[in-house]
Amino acid sequence: MTVRSISCDTVIVGAGTAGLEAFRAASEAGADCVLADAGRLGTTAQRSGELPASCLMTAGMSVRALSALSKMGVAVPDADLDPSGVLGMVRAQRARATTSVLSFLYRIPEEKRLRGLVRFSDPHTLMVGDDTKVTFKSAVVATGTQPLVTYEQSQIRNIITTNEFYEQERLPGSAAVFGSTAVGLQLGQALAYLGSDVTVFGQRQLWNLTDEEVLSTALDMFSSRFSLAVDSFITSIDPEQDGYSIYYIDGGRYENYLHTTQVIAATARIPNVGGLNLAHLGVRLTREGYLTTDPRTMQTSLPNIYAAGSVRGTESTAMAEIEGRYAGLNAARPERQVKIPETVNIEVCHTDPVLAIAGLSFEAMKKRAVEEHRPFVASHALFGDTISGSRQQHGGVIGLYTDRQSHLVMGAEICADCADHLAQLVAFAIRKKTRVEELLEFDFVHLSAEEILSQAASEAVQKLSGGSRYMPLLQPQG
Repeated sequence: MTVRSISCDTVIVGAGTAGLEAFRAASEAGADCVLADAGRLGTTAQRSGELPASCLMTAGMSVRALSALSKMGVAVPDADLDPSGVLGMVRAQRARATTSVLSFLYRIPEEKRLRGLVRFSDPHTLMVGDDTKVTFKSAVVATGTQPLVTYEQSQIRNIITTNEFYEQERLPGSAAVFGSTAVGLQLGQALAYLGSDVTVFGQRQLWNLTDEEVLSTALDMFSSRFSLAVDSFITSIDPEQDGYSIYYIDGGRYENYLHTTQVIAATARIPNVGGLNLAHLGVRLTREGYLTTDPRTMQTSLPNIYAAGSVRGTESTAMAEIEGRYAGLNAARPERQVKIPETVNIEVCHTDPVLAIAGLSFEAMKKRAVEEHRPFVASHALFGDTISGSRQQHGGVIGLYTDRQSHLVMGAEICADCADHLAQLVAFAIRKKTRVEELLEFDFVHLSAEEILSQAASEAVQKLSGGSRYMPLLQPQG
């Protein structure tokens, strides 16, 4: 077989969100770039990730809003809702979103756009398939992740992941979703709102929450809105002609039976590093297989190889794009390394209610307290009757974390309808190095969701002052 040889300055492995941004940035920096990818065209976020999940959740929330109208005194005539066109709508939205990505890909010259499995031979050489050898000065690995199907799940006939779910013609009449991850919670809740008989199986630690009070509230609120089985033990899954019979022991140690037509694996995602040969080259990986990098430059343990996006554990699509940009710049101009500006962490899970983390999580604060000897106080406030935009807030909680020495706000975990908005407000406060007393003194509008920050700050100040009530200093009159 004849092997074609290509030389370039920078090779980008992976054509997802991070990879395309790395290619764009490296090319604009003057590097001669090659893009190599083995997956389907279009980014994972657009094909089976954030975009279709959000569209499905929006459809589900619209149906739920109809059922809530009667509580507001608005009579709604009985109507049979037919969700048969929802997946078609999702695919149409997905197609429109991927147009710009495909347009960018097809503007890359064909000889610079390689398709096939990639394997690194040495730190400056890789093979694409069996017939193309690429020699390069630097590389950016942005191969993303794929759904994990455990060995036990792989024994289930016709089990599907989110990669296959959105390709179906119709929503399933019933489903068992395995995984209390963001995608598992979104998918299960949206299907339940759209009329499917759904049970979501998962761990008690929903998504990335680590604060017990926030976690307990989230469990209660989710369990009241769809069937959520946490800390359950599956005893058997028996395939039948029309679906599956599932027997399981729930958290209360009671045996349950469930019949469902579809089983969906949404347990976790794993990095696409199999076959790349990176560990053999000396690139350091985490125990889970993620690439370890300098968090500011995206440089791996091999100086000429960089990584960006979910292959290094990044969950946010927006952050993956930023990482790809800086990885591309630094790969193209290694003599002028540019660092990603320090940002405040924001994580959001768009469920109902929304889950969010701003700054440091409760677990991260505990780790910081031990490793850096920086004690903190955790304060909590429950949402009452509040208004967020045009929506009424129905319950929820915020956990606010304050450094005991400096009184600076350091982080928060939130479960509430408006958690995504509050997380950004808290992140801004963290970035501006806001003391918790400033939150207490600010005049938040009464009955607004933001007023919860004043309540959480009040408890924090009392804890910091040993239980005495905080009295703000009055400004002298001019």
